Amino acid sequence: MNDAYQKHFGQLIGCKIVDFYMEEEDDLNPWPVLVVQKPNSQGGQKYKLVLSQDEEGNGGGFAFIEETV
Repeated sequence: MNDAYQKHFGQLIGCKIVDFYMEEEDDLNPWPVLVVQKPNSQGGQKYKLVLSQDEEGNGGGFAFIEETV
């Protein structure tokens, strides 16, 4: 696995999803946003997990929800 991806996405380990909404900058490409919270974070700090179509943020994206085996 790419170390940069591990470092970036590894920050989400242990987070709890506490909210979801669609952020709309335009009608064509809404951004799915998951609000996550790390357990035991000081002040209950929350973070936005915004799903984009690419690393440059050129538009909203999609996340697959799949069963594990």
